[in-house]
Amino acid sequence: MNPAFVPGPAGGEPWYPAAPPRPAGPDRPAPLTARDLDRAWYLDFHYPRGVVPLGTALVDDLVDGAQRAAAGLPLTSGRGLSVRYVGPHVYIGAVPGDEPDPAERARALAEVRRYPAVFRRRWREAAAGLEAELAALGRTDLSGLGRDGIGAHLDRARRAHARAWRLHFSVMYRLLACHELIRSELAEAGVDPHVLTALLQAADNRVRAADRALRGLAERARQAGLAPAFSAGPGPILPRLAGDPAAASWLAAFTAFVEAHGDRSDSVGDLTAPSWQEDPEQVLALLRPLVLGGAPAPAMPDAAPPPGLGAPAERLIEDALRANIVWWNEEHNLVIDLRAHLPVRRAALALAAATRAPAPDAVLFLFPAEVDRLISGTSDWGELAEPAAARRAYHRAWQARRSELPPSVGASAAPGTDPVVTQILCAGLAGGRGSGPSAVLRGLGVSRGTARGPVRVIRSPEQLSTVRPGDVLVCEATSPSWTPVFGLLAACVCDVGGMLTHAAAVSREHGIPCVCDVGTATRVLRDGDEIEVDGAAGTVTVLSRRGDPACTPG
Repeated sequence: MNPAFVPGPAGGEPWYPAAPPRPAGPDRPAPLTARDLDRAWYLDFHYPRGVVPLGTALVDDLVDGAQRAAAGLPLTSGRGLSVRYVGPHVYIGAVPGDEPDPAERARALAEVRRYPAVFRRRWREAAAGLEAELAALGRTDLSGLGRDGIGAHLDRARRAHARAWRLHFSVMYRLLACHELIRSELAEAGVDPHVLTALLQAADNRVRAADRALRGLAERARQAGLAPAFSAGPGPILPRLAGDPAAASWLAAFTAFVEAHGDRSDSVGDLTAPSWQEDPEQVLALLRPLVLGGAPAPAMPDAAPPPGLGAPAERLIEDALRANIVWWNEEHNLVIDLRAHLPVRRAALALAAATRAPAPDAVLFLFPAEVDRLISGTSDWGELAEPAAARRAYHRAWQARRSELPPSVGASAAPGTDPVVTQILCAGLAGGRGSGPSAVLRGLGVSRGTARGPVRVIRSPEQLSTVRPGDVLVCEATSPSWTPVFGLLAACVCDVGGMLTHAAAVSREHGIPCVCDVGTATRVLRDGDEIEVDGAAGTVTVLSRRGDPACTPG
């Protein structure tokens, strides 16, 4: 690791200006120091813009949820997740611990074996309760509340967010354990792991439903002759459509879509990112490549198990389908990851308005303790405006530095210490990752097939409108908001991720090759490079560099 990225009194990068001290404890989120480098930390793709000061409370909730869930299911030496900050950027790692007591592990394993029978009912009930709570928070009129009323609402929003992430990891750790146990036992029975993956992939989910509706809007826009509004260059698309009488019917359908599907954002826990309802231009930006490129719908995979498996393997597959980690890994995003933080954002913006903050989003650049003092009246903007402005500048400067950050820092990971690290992040565990400008980069093949095409490096959802048919998407990782463009792609390459990450699942759904856990793809590859992606071998071969067609593999 570059020592310049290690904060501390020795001259490294500081934490946010004038920040209150973080709570002590080796497993609490905190700025990275040299003392942390005896553990492995991985740049977390969920936070491409970094975390604003108020958002640190949300990261605390995530870590707390993971540690509670791991403690409640002692199957490995891992004790959940923790976080270290480099600038505002999140590095995530496993909390080390002792091997579980054999009796505790046996009890946890028995719970895992019973989990398929209860998962659907428990998830359905818990998700419905959480969604009702989040919807009620979203319907509350904050405009007439004073700072005390907004403060009480913000407290409810924070508590709902904490409960959401406790639910998230309670389910995730159990489903991951189920999946790994069933996959291993099926392999012992001679069943190809790809058979299980294909069966799990076939289940429909709410992300797919939203994407179908989005593709339907794109098709209607083409049929109505509205493509020129989407191809007229930069700038907002909505005013162009609003000024076109031929778009009236389509705009009504678009408004209905946003009302039905817009209570989500483009990023996990990012308080700077508005929801689709707050900023519908985000949806129009996603529609743009679909309207102009005509992305086809994915073909649903065959959901029939192969014949002749035998009764034990059939029972295992039945359990895997009941506790379907691939389905849940998409489904839960619209309940938790992309939604649970939105009431906190809404309350923070309302508090800024009620206290006449120097900017509409100024509260986002206060730490939670400072927000509490602002609500109570023990602090005001005369005291808080200057540090908030300095932190905004710091956050903006560090956003531009993300590409400088190493994919991982500290010691090598001990395989198997935490299933979220090994199965979702797959952080550097594939081996042989590319580390320089080689003609062949290696990672983990997660979706079979071979395809060639020009590189399109995407670092944030705002850039998705630049995707063109036949591009190879190169990114850190993807989220459900990226799904609509997959119908345009020849292939996908990610710096991180494993068989169960979003990019892997959606690539398989669309039948395109995908390689994850490459490590350096976004640093080594550039827009316009021609590459070949082999999703079975896990290789990415540079065929030619942009502007240098003579470049061949070496």
